[in-house]
Amino acid sequence: MSNIEKISEGQQVSMHDDWFDIADHNHFWMKWRWRSIAKSKKYLPTKGQTFLEIGSGNGISVDQFENYTSCIVDGCDLNEKALLLSKPSKGRKLLYNIYDKKSDLLNHYDGIILLDVLEHIDDDLQFLQTALLHSKNNGNLIVNVPAHQWLYSDYDKAVGHVRRYSPSTLKSLLEQANLSDIKVYSWGASLIPIALLRKKMIAGKGEDIIKAGFKPSSKFIDFFLTTLMKIETSLPLPCPFGTSLIAVAKINK
Repeated sequence: MSNIEKISEGQQVSMHDDWFDIADHNHFWMKWRWRSIAKSKKYLPTKGQTFLEIGSGNGISVDQFENYTSCIVDGCDLNEKALLLSKPSKGRKLLYNIYDKKSDLLNHYDGIILLDVLEHIDDDLQFLQTALLHSKNNGNLIVNVPAHQWLYSDYDKAVGHVRRYSPSTLKSLLEQANLSDIKVYSWGASLIPIALLRKKMIAGKGEDIIKAGFKPSSKFIDFFLTTLMKIETSLPLPCPFGTSLIAVAKINK
């Protein structure tokens, strides 16, 4: 029996379902992203707080946040199929369009999580402003986006990316949304040559492009990438560049 609360109508989204079938708890990239986020301890939810993850998909990051911080994370998405893949958690699972602005969800949360969502949205500023309406004043925002437009490839197109961000364009977006105490970090420096190689090798792969671009092709490749992840995330300071960006900020109302 589904535990999804259907507040809004489900919609077709730009994120391809194939990605959710590959991105499980053991995928090296999902672990890498989480370890990079977990370094922003000041902005992470704490026990007793409830955050809203918008675009929670198959619930991997909901599990990561709840297991690491003992907080509660409500996950919302428009992709019902992805929500059905998520495991039971402490938080609610909402089939919810944030533009519906449900009154009991506005000004309700201690913070907002947007992991690899903004790059899918044509009007990212309007989307961000609408997302922030669901947070209390002085809540925390946690964002992850792909970095550097020169890394944009057929893989980005296949998974529905409208753009990639630079640190300056991401910071500017957050400033326009009236956020403060903004900090932007890079991660995945050692993935840059791999991303450039992927850009060349997956061109013209057609229907297999997501699998070719995101799923390790062998156990050896998976071990190699996992080792890179462990080395990079053990470094005490954030990388000066990388394939992704994390931003954390305070929400002002």
